[in-house]
Amino acid sequence: MTRRSRTDRRGVGPVVASVASVALTAMATLALGVAWPPRSSAADTPPSPYPHKSVKRTEMGQGPRSYWLFEPAEPTPDIAPVVVFNHGWFAVNPAVYGAWIEHLARRGRIVIAPRYQRDWMTPPANFLPNGLAAVRDALDVLATSQAHVRPDRTKFALIGHSAGGNLAAQMAAVAAEADLPDPKAVVAIFPGEVLPTKRPDLANIPAATLLVVVAGQKDLVVGDQRAREIFTTTTSIPLDRKKFVLYRSDLRGYPHFRADHLAPTGLHSRFDSGDGLFHSAQMAQAEVNAFDTSGFWRLADLTIDAGFAGKTLDEATDKGDAFRHLGYWSDGRPVMPAIVGDDLATIPRVFPAAGLKGFGRLSITTPTVTPRDPVVSKAANIERR
Repeated sequence: MTRRSRTDRRGVGPVVASVASVALTAMATLALGVAWPPRSSAADTPPSPYPHKSVKRTEMGQGPRSYWLFEPAEPTPDIAPVVVFNHGWFAVNPAVYGAWIEHLARRGRIVIAPRYQRDWMTPPANFLPNGLAAVRDALDVLATSQAHVRPDRTKFALIGHSAGGNLAAQMAAVAAEADLPDPKAVVAIFPGEVLPTKRPDLANIPAATLLVVVAGQKDLVVGDQRAREIFTTTTSIPLDRKKFVLYRSDLRGYPHFRADHLAPTGLHSRFDSGDGLFHSAQMAQAEVNAFDTSGFWRLADLTIDAGFAGKTLDEATDKGDAFRHLGYWSDGRPVMPAIVGDDLATIPRVFPAAGLKGFGRLSITTPTVTPRDPVVSKAANIERR
């Protein structure tokens, strides 16, 4: 990869606006309906204030194999765990998930955010090769450059939303062959396939990996079909290490808990790269609220922390009970809890199960793989076996 780096110096100083935004969100939830933090799980919420005051952002490379690095700063650690964050289809702008990314980085994780698609012309079959190339390059940059925090390869996790959730599971399945670290945790949020494929075999995800697959009751885009397929086909992972979570909408207070496809997005305008086919709409709809902080973020934190500590999910979450609680409304009623389990027969289906008609059944040209890039060639071979 031809590297072109650009460090966002604005991210090096204290992110006062973001901190204020989070504080105002917390106060608003108290005033308008949701008790924050969740009373039943206060001991499990991330420490506040964050151990790092700011985040350093660097853009590396060009095109679909480019990526962003988000590193904890003030203080800057010598070494830190690594979390790969895979965006949803067309949501290439890191600002769409910026609030979550900032949360992860200020908790002390290096976040690698692969671009993996240039625009709508990037064939879905190239998503995995592009993502692997980006992560490989990022780990190399982090390990060899004195300008960056060194990666702790023993603490490596993947998060993804929508197409990125599917990609996170695929990356975990080929990690050993692609020379990536063993994934300690994979969190697939509302995963969906743009182009259905049987490869790579998700049974190759290491048995020691923690896996949480999440579906949304009102997700009309992808439904729960791919989420259930991922959970079912990861046969190497024992049930005490994986959980299926169904988030449900609760509109009794404000801000509403809407378990729709865009719920995991959360804007951080200072991470805005200017990219995005639907830039204005994505920025406008990427709301940060209590569903993020007490739902998606907390679920991922619990999973990743448990994976890095060598615990099972049953041990770390009381057999998934910690994932269920999302807080209380101001009148004392609990927010509609998530349904959590490892027996899919006991978990209600999302309707429509496959989401939008035609999603994942588009006619897309088979990609041309450049043989000069060994990482991409290896990934293509894995995909086509």
